[in-house]
Amino acid sequence: MQLILAAGGALAVLTVAAAVLARAALSVVRISGPSMAPALRPGQRVLVLRRGWARLRPGRIVVVSPAALDLPADPSGRRPQRLLVKRLAALPGDPVPDPARAAVGAPVVPGGRVVLLGDNPAFSTDSRLWGAVPTASVVGVVLDGVTLRG
Repeated sequence: MQLILAAGGALAVLTVAAAVLARAALSVVRISGPSMAPALRPGQRVLVLRRGWARLRPGRIVVVSPAALDLPADPSGRRPQRLLVKRLAALPGDPVPDPARAAVGAPVVPGGRVVLLGDNPAFSTDSRLWGAVPTASVVGVVLDGVTLRG
């Protein structure tokens, strides 16, 4: 009986520890615009692995804090307030992708910066307008193949 109680207590401690760890490493983000269509749709919720837990690689979808960016206003004069979701196109030292070359103003992504592009260029404000953005603005990586209901 004591063995069962000890095992139950250990399981409870492990469950709480796993929940605390998951809370520290994961968050949920709701997609609010068409800039990442067709990969992500407005209203879709995705699971994000926070930056300290995720490795940045070109091609991954990332979440960016607009507060960490000194972004110009979009053509309508607004500045982003919500988290932004974009595809990581290039890391420091990588060649700048052609669509963002004019805004970045260099053939190679500068140190401490990344290039972000939306999958739907007609509806995306990204490094084509902003240029390369601080790497520190990336708050997490969207987990591939993980979407949440509702």
